[in-house]
Amino acid sequence: MNILVVHVGDIGTCPPVRNIVAILAELGHHVTVLTRNRYNIQFNNSDRIKIIPLPLNKYHGIFRVFNYLTRLPVLRRIFDKEMQNNDILWTTSDETIRELRGRVLKQKHIMQLMELAEDIPRIVTPPLEICHKSIPSYGFIGINLKKYAQRAYKVVVPEYNRAHILKTWWELKNTPEILPNKPVEDNIDEVNIPDEALEIINELKKETRKIIFYQGVFSWDRNFEKYAEAFKALSNQYCFCLLGRDNDYRSKLCNKFPEIKYLGFLPPPYHLLITPYAHIGLLPYAPGKGGHLSVLNALYCAPNKIYEYAKYGIPMIGNDVPGLALPFDKYGIGSIYHGGGVEEMRIIIEEIEANYKKMSDNCRKFYADTDLYKIVENIIS
Repeated sequence: MNILVVHVGDIGTCPPVRNIVAILAELGHHVTVLTRNRYNIQFNNSDRIKIIPLPLNKYHGIFRVFNYLTRLPVLRRIFDKEMQNNDILWTTSDETIRELRGRVLKQKHIMQLMELAEDIPRIVTPPLEICHKSIPSYGFIGINLKKYAQRAYKVVVPEYNRAHILKTWWELKNTPEILPNKPVEDNIDEVNIPDEALEIINELKKETRKIIFYQGVFSWDRNFEKYAEAFKALSNQYCFCLLGRDNDYRSKLCNKFPEIKYLGFLPPPYHLLITPYAHIGLLPYAPGKGGHLSVLNALYCAPNKIYEYAKYGIPMIGNDVPGLALPFDKYGIGSIYHGGGVEEMRIIIEEIEANYKKMSDNCRKFYADTDLYKIVENIIS
């Protein structure tokens, strides 16, 4: 089968999109991908995968709207041409729906949503700075995502609660399919490892303390501060390390807590070369309203990190949100931190150390229980 995957973001910074492309190709399908590909991501089964790069963003801040308006005709022109040779359209986000609009209604459309949002504004607008605070200017007329979901062949989300929330919001006949954000078993080219990865590995090999590790984005819905405060008192035994694309939030955090070690950024899948060096994985989520996303988005988080840590048998610490508390409790793979400061964190870490072998084994069982290939096969069948 020929499948067109459209992701208006950068595939190099979105592991779940990379996963779906790899899985579809492994299942024997021919996949064409429209995406920005800043990091020139490579795939196994590349003879079945064709990547067509979309224009990269040229403008920032208040000029973001120009990115949107200039890339639309390019995307739609390429889409119209490529869709003629494909059987299924697979979109990856609400942003992608916004840029394709009515074109998706004419196709056999699989509508995948990485985040939880009831609707999305019709046009990208820059954030406003008011009293030194960033205020997203989404005062918005939406595109009516409900309409696209109701007419999609399948709706796909990464988490159980999100599936039922969207079914209720949008009055869907069928519950959306659940495709967890688990990394695929991808063969990393260990001969041509990027120099940046080797430098990080060598640095971690020299570290004598046990590593508490976070890999991912640095944003408002990651509640790092309360963790950093607690880890600060334990820094003689544990080293708190961060891996991810840099931004102002990360800089401010490390300036406030200089004992944090920032390792830099590696494009997927090379970030997984660093993960095995972690002793404990961190999953900090702080539910709140951000842009057009639902306040429930982080509450029912569906992080690929939970699988990336589990793959290597790394127990986790996270916030008390259902998206983490439920799998932690069901599988025994992590502990919840309630923000009680150093003493609570000390107790949590002592409990993890006392049960480390068991929790590590539980992580690997949790990872093995999810068969992505079977789920994807069912979605497109």
